[in-house]
Amino acid sequence: MTVLGQNMSLIDGDRLGSIMDEVGLCAEATGLGRQRVSQLAEFASERGESLIEALASRGGVDEEQLTRRLAELLGIQFLSDGAGEIPDQVLQRISPALAAHYEVMPVAQSNGRLTVAFWDPFDWHRWDELSHMVDMPLEKALCKRSAIREMIRSNYGVGAGTVDHITSSRHEEEPDVGSHGSFDLSDEQAANEPTVVNLVNQVLTEAIRSNATDVHLEPYESTYRVRYRVDGMLEDVPMPANLWTLRKAVVSRIKIMSRLDITEKRLPQDGRAEVSLDDKRCDLRVSVLPGIHGEAVVIRIQNRENVALDLESLGFDQSEREKIESLISRPHGLILVTGPTGSGKTTTIYTCLKMVCQPERKIVTIEDPVEYWMDDMLQMQVHRDIGFTFARALRSMLRHDPDIMLVGEIRDRETAEIAIRSALTGHMVFATLHTNDAASAVTRLCDIGIEPFLVASSLQGIFAQRLVRRVCTHCRSEVDPETARDLSEALLHGRPGASDAKFWKPVGCERCRFTGYLGRTVVAEVLTVSSAVRQLIQQSEPLERIKELASREGTRSLWDSAMAKVLSGDTTSEEVLRVTQKET
Repeated sequence: MTVLGQNMSLIDGDRLGSIMDEVGLCAEATGLGRQRVSQLAEFASERGESLIEALASRGGVDEEQLTRRLAELLGIQFLSDGAGEIPDQVLQRISPALAAHYEVMPVAQSNGRLTVAFWDPFDWHRWDELSHMVDMPLEKALCKRSAIREMIRSNYGVGAGTVDHITSSRHEEEPDVGSHGSFDLSDEQAANEPTVVNLVNQVLTEAIRSNATDVHLEPYESTYRVRYRVDGMLEDVPMPANLWTLRKAVVSRIKIMSRLDITEKRLPQDGRAEVSLDDKRCDLRVSVLPGIHGEAVVIRIQNRENVALDLESLGFDQSEREKIESLISRPHGLILVTGPTGSGKTTTIYTCLKMVCQPERKIVTIEDPVEYWMDDMLQMQVHRDIGFTFARALRSMLRHDPDIMLVGEIRDRETAEIAIRSALTGHMVFATLHTNDAASAVTRLCDIGIEPFLVASSLQGIFAQRLVRRVCTHCRSEVDPETARDLSEALLHGRPGASDAKFWKPVGCERCRFTGYLGRTVVAEVLTVSSAVRQLIQQSEPLERIKELASREGTRSLWDSAMAKVLSGDTTSEEVLRVTQKET
């Protein structure tokens, strides 16, 4: 246990007499009592932890309140939510490598002194080391550890310390980009090594903990841009300016992880990898695309732990669930799920497959690539370079006597024909298709060359869907009455409950990363192909007539489903208008 004394010159002299040691100071700050704090101090010492960490994690003490109270007792400035915008001349006083290593942040400079945010007021050894490395007198400010890490991230960039160390120490040789193997992102020993391997790990770790679904790495003439897609929206990630010099090494590392050819830089490549973080496994789908300034990379993150294969959890309401359950319980036929890329089509299909998966049924899937690895299903992946296409796989699937088949995507006439004929010969076939709404799937199948009578005979149901962001319930604010009336008139005119509808607007808080939205939910159109709809399809009637009939039979459009989410307070009108439009 460190006794305060020799290094107390930064503390107001009037307070030195009342401060005896760390335990006494923390006991006064927390109210836990000296004996309990002594126990936690001994526990922390045995494990090489800070007393501040032990009090916050095991003593049940709020870290911000503890840090604030210690700052008051020590007469040190306290920073609650970081330091706002920090001038470049202040940031340059401490290098990214030093800031990351010591977990400190320069926040201000005045009267020849540099104010540095610190999280552990008792770590005098580290403070002394830093004082000898900075060429001006230092003044301490206390701040939560998480706030300092966020300041380092937002001001220097993700992995700034690693990039700074690599670029300052490298000469002409390329940095080490690691080798094949399993990738544990939470390996603390590796995390402290300033390598390209660790840099890529930091980017992936940040993405996974931010609940990002994709990581975009894009090279430009003099910059290297990194973006995460969170809740369907891309957001820029602060990165070190000198990351551009490591762009080739970063891509090489990602290629090695996904077992791609690191010598091929002219052609697109696709691969996959598996990583673990905090005992959670994630599948990575990697796509590399050559550009004029270098290779761009997109990494799709599939967190196995966060997948809720349940219709209610996905956001389908009771009437939609009942329709879907009725359709998938049929013995044969074709069921299509439509929507743009990233609208959750595959998740919906696998939820349906999970519901119908029984020991007496054989399920075979063909995808490009396989997105969910499931037990009790035979899953295949397309390999076009060796001629293993959707159509060829479908022909082979039929020889394995499946009861239920999944075709990842219908892209051409041959695949559509085999899928439809399979549905007509006693198989239940699930497939995805890229169309704007449910009824448009009929037109799409006819456009690629399928006879209308085959479409009418095989098709059982079509789900069209989009994903909208949920408004954050922790910070949302109700729209004022006058604006709400205008929105109600414009969006809900003539709809039951429109007169007293409540509208919400996003605000932004720490839980939603100051976006105002947290998580996503589905809006869906579930069209059951009735005998009347079947007759219109067979007669090649216009799309509008199919939509009108489906509406009369109770099919709720995407717009109606989205408006129901607005009325229930799940999302906002702005979010709905972003992903769909009102029928005219």
